Amino acid sequence: MTETNVLQLVSPPRQLPELIAALRSWEPGGVGSWVLASRAQLPLTAEECRLLAQKIETLELSSLEFERVIALIGVSLGLDYRRRLTVGKTIYGKDREVDVLFRDARNGNRLAVEAKYQRVTGTADEKLPYAVLNLTTLPLPGVIVYGGGGFHQGALHWLCANTRATDISRLADWLTVFFAL
Repeated sequence: MTETNVLQLVSPPRQLPELIAALRSWEPGGVGSWVLASRAQLPLTAEECRLLAQKIETLELSSLEFERVIALIGVSLGLDYRRRLTVGKTIYGKDREVDVLFRDARNGNRLAVEAKYQRVTGTADEKLPYAVLNLTTLPLPGVIVYGGGGFHQGALHWLCANTRATDISRLADWLTVFFAL
């Protein structure tokens, strides 16, 4: 029996401006139906997703673009996703919209993601306690994913000490552990 060696050529990741352009031109879907990882047409490779996530603090993104990065990271790991899905109620009894909902097709396990992007210092820190309290009203596990570099360090310390939360640059590793990928 002989062993066949296969050489697989992999393109190096594109430069940051190209990654941003690809992100902005991508229509992620997922509103009203599941995007299946097995069928998804992704604008970035898994390596490019990680690179983009590591550079978030240097970028000017909208909150919707930040959510796209989150969805890309999950789907590049093989997770199905939906976006902007009403799940349960807030602590005030209003309909609760989940930014991104991941599903593991192997077993149906789900995870709700609350996206918090803050590029410059401001009032986003004051909204974190509300986000944490709202995680307790979800009928499924949830995580707050933050990024942008505009949060005060004390607020992030409090957030991570009091709930499930992760920096966008660590999201791929966090999802790998949570879903046992």
